[in-house]
Formats: sequence, C-alpha cells, structure tokens
Amino acid sequence: MVFLAYWFISSAERVELFYSRGLYIYIGQFLRISFGWSSISIGDLLYCIVICLLIYRVYSFIQNWSKAPQKRAFIISSVLKSINIFLSIWLFFNIMWGFNYYRQNIGYQFNIKNKKPVKEDLYWLAIFLLEETNKYAPGRDSKSFSLQSSRKTIQHAYDSVANKYPFLKYKSPSFKPSLFGELGNYMGYGGYYNPFSGEAHINDRQPVFLLPFTGAHEVAHQLGYAKESEANFIGYLASLHSNDSSLRYSGSLEMFLYTNNALFRKDSLAAKKNIDCLSPIAKSDIRAYREFLKKYQGPIDELTTAFYTRFLKVNNQPEGMTSYSRVVGWLWNYLNETGQIKK
Repeated sequence: MVFLAYWFISSAERVELFYSRGLYIYIGQFLRISFGWSSISIGDLLYCIVICLLIYRVYSFIQNWSKAPQKRAFIISSVLKSINIFLSIWLFFNIMWGFNYYRQNIGYQFNIKNKKPVKEDLYWLAIFLLEETNKYAPGRDSKSFSLQSSRKTIQHAYDSVANKYPFLKYKSPSFKPSLFGELGNYMGYGGYYNPFSGEAHINDRQPVFLLPFTGAHEVAHQLGYAKESEANFIGYLASLHSNDSSLRYSGSLEMFLYTNNALFRKDSLAAKKNIDCLSPIAKSDIRAYREFLKKYQGPIDELTTAFYTRFLKVNNQPEGMTSYSRVVGWLWNYLNETGQIKK
C-alpha cells in the first residue's frame, strides 16, 4: 500500500483529478458533518489520548525490555513494530488529507502565471495591500471580535468567493477553538487543521485582529489546500470577496507584512516608507503583535517551530516555515492579471 501511495503522488495531475477534486471532497465533508456538531474539539481529545498512549507505550517498553531474556531480539522486534505503526499512520494521514500536498498548484487551478515577482512588482503589490489595510482599518471592530463572529464572517466570505470559483464552496462548517488554550501561544501557532477529524482549530488567545484571517486560512486547509502558501492565498482570496471590514483588514495587513518583508530584502528604504504610511490603527496592532510574540517566545516555541519545519519539508514544502511567504508570488500574479493593481 505504501508503494502504491508513492506511485499515486508521483503525478500532480492524478492527485488533483482523483483525490483533491474527487475523493477528498467527500472525505472532508463527511468528517465535518461527523464532528462539526460538537463545540468541543474532538480532534484535540484524540491527540490527548494518543499522547497518553504513547507515554504508556514508552513506559511499557522500558519495563518489558528490562525483563526480556534476549534484549537484542526484543529491541529489533519493537523497532519493526514501530516502523509498521508509523507507516500505517502515514498512509492513513495521506488518505484522509495529506495527498493534497501533492496536488497541482494555484497557478493551474486559477489559470495564472507562476512568475516570480521582481522588485517593482513587490513595490506595487505592497502599495495595493497598504491602501487596502488603511482603507479597512477604521471599520475593524476589535471590541466585538470573537471566534463566533469570525465563523459567520468567514462562511459568508467563502459563499461569496464560491460564486466565482465554485470549487471553493465551504459546506458543513467545523470551526472551533483549540482545547490547548494559552499553551498554543507558547507553541507559536495561530491555528491548525486536524486531518483525522476534519476540524479547523483557532487559537483564540492570540491578538483578536488576527482571528478573521487565521480562520480563513484554516478553512482553506479544510477545502484541501494543504501547502501553507496556498492556504494563505485562498484565505486572502476569500477575504477579498468579503464585505466585512474586520476580515478585509485582517487579511490585507497580514499579506502586506509578507509582501513588505520581501520588498525589504530588495529595497529597505521603500519598505520602511511603507511602514511609516500605515494607519495608526495598523501600527498599534503591529506593536501589540510584537509584544505578544516576545511574551511567549521560548524553548517550547523553538521546539515546535523546528518540528513543524521538518514536517513541512517532508510534505513537499522544502522551504519549511518560509513556505508561508511564497503567497507573495501567487498574490502578485493573480491581482496583476485580474487588473486589480493600478500602477
């Protein structure tokens, strides 16, 4: 089965046709219907059970190893069993969602070029996103931000974008806060998707202005966009079709920061000038976010980052954590080709 899976993912066209736009649509909807009814994260409960079982297995291994008459044979047998379990979990993970890492890219799906933006492109994209951020900043209502309101806003946004791109229709929502609470801040995540339960999890302990776009990003994962840059693109595309100022602001600010950071590496003066041109509201939110990151930085965050970087590289994203920022290229090509960027 493992060899068959490797053969299957060797063709992006095959994955796109038979899995991402075929089998996975039914798997994803089935999981959201099965577990979306509960306000409690079923996936997080499963993770807790697995962690407890793992601790028990380690304890049991130590005990049995100390009693085994032939310790070398016992270790070899245990290693083989562990490999078998690992391969079974890998196969199950890919069938439930992971094959989406190997689908055709955004360029194919939206019929846009995969052209790497040059300095001038980055400048005009940053200006567009800067203007969008400043335009919607006054309308963002941080006092009424909540996971509940974000859920409704994101559903409406995906309903709207699906009028143009029907394959982005979001049915049977399963959108929940993480059970791990403030621990998520120390682990450095804003949200995550559970491929075994189909739930989108949001860390509702992060700065509230991040919630709308974080939610839109995680819903993109639910729809089968596994790569982080592509989930960012789909999340921003949904926000672009929203009439909600909070979501428009949240998405525009996050994409502006990605773009302006890319511009900074080519023209630091222009990037600094863009930051100076941000509205007072956006500047205040950025300061708050930096203080938030500083407060929770530490060994847990570093360990989580290292683990997730490795996870991304194994799953067809060789750039690791920097893969998030690849969204800049997709944004430029899409917004430029659809005539939304005015030079």
